[in-house]
Amino acid sequence: MKKYFLLIYYGLMSLIFSLQSIVYINDLGDQNWFRAMFSKYSFLEFALFRYQTWSSRLLIESVTMFMAAHYLIFDLCMFISVILFFYYFNGVFLKDEKYYKLRFVTPVLFLLAFPSVFFTSAGLIATVTNYLFPMVAFMGAWYYLEKRKKGYFILSLLLMVFACMQEQFTIYALLLFGYYLIKTWIQERKIDSYYSVMIFISALGTLSALLSPGSEARLSAEIKTWYPNFESLSFVVKITKGYLETNRVLIVTSELAIIYLLLGAILVLAFLKRNYLSASISISVGFVIISQRLGTSNLLNAVQKIIDYQNQRMTEAFSFQENLYPLVIYSILLLALTIAVFMLFSDIWQAVSAVIILAVGYAARMTVALSPTIYASGLRTYTPLIFSGLILLVMFMREYRNTVCDR
Repeated sequence: MKKYFLLIYYGLMSLIFSLQSIVYINDLGDQNWFRAMFSKYSFLEFALFRYQTWSSRLLIESVTMFMAAHYLIFDLCMFISVILFFYYFNGVFLKDEKYYKLRFVTPVLFLLAFPSVFFTSAGLIATVTNYLFPMVAFMGAWYYLEKRKKGYFILSLLLMVFACMQEQFTIYALLLFGYYLIKTWIQERKIDSYYSVMIFISALGTLSALLSPGSEARLSAEIKTWYPNFESLSFVVKITKGYLETNRVLIVTSELAIIYLLLGAILVLAFLKRNYLSASISISVGFVIISQRLGTSNLLNAVQKIIDYQNQRMTEAFSFQENLYPLVIYSILLLALTIAVFMLFSDIWQAVSAVIILAVGYAARMTVALSPTIYASGLRTYTPLIFSGLILLVMFMREYRNTVCDR
């Protein structure tokens, strides 16, 4: 009975998300073009056409075309996908029966971290099919992988193949399962074949993204449209600009709810565990971010002045000297948060895993630095990082249940 009650709850929370999302479904976006393509191409024909001319995402592109022409099917698929995400997510991180009550919190955190407006920057349908659906597929692949049974493993493979057609989740899978492979070898002195296969699939996804004819064509088109001098930038400059832009959104403009959720969770857990250093870090970083949001004097005022000056100057020339202060202050704040997170866990491997998961999400977001749309892609490219933040929030809840409640 408890299981059915939980599923009903998932359905209600997914319904809230779906109803909220439908409000934006007719907003301008890429779905108009995809809908026009539905009368010209079959499902597989369109996948091959896009692979040759625009993107390595193959099935994701075809799913987008199909959904753009079938709004009701899209609504239903979105509703079911979010229910599955809750089920998969809790099945991986809260599978122990002692965490039963915590399973009711995950959907709430999801709605707070991923409000529907987050999935609208390229139009609701295109953004959901290119970001939400791959995230659900990735979570499903992870869930079935942990079952460690042949039938489930095949299903895991299929879902991972779909997830790895999205470039950011390809990198996410490669780094995450690479870490778990190393962790397993250190702890058990064996190579986990399941993780090895996932690494192989994600490596193929990475190669597909790099070598597909469509990726090259897309890069050329986007350079002309968004960043004419992009090719003249060195690799180091591209990464640095990606680092600056990522942290601008996270820290200076603080546009993502996940940063506030993480800071609040760190503070609460730190006080409950009497870890006053982590609490102090959370308060300090939170004060800086909120002060910047409120427009009062703080450490980020100088960063904002540099950003405003560069925007007014309208030049694409990059100077490390000019950006030295933002680079330093961002690094200090991120390092402080990393220390705060690490110190909250009693088990060393839980602490390491938490930091690695957060770093993997950050790295997946940073892949946008290698794209000329670095300043045009919008918040949707932060999906992997928010996903990592969501995992961290649940890990904090588990730590509270395992240590504070069991005293």
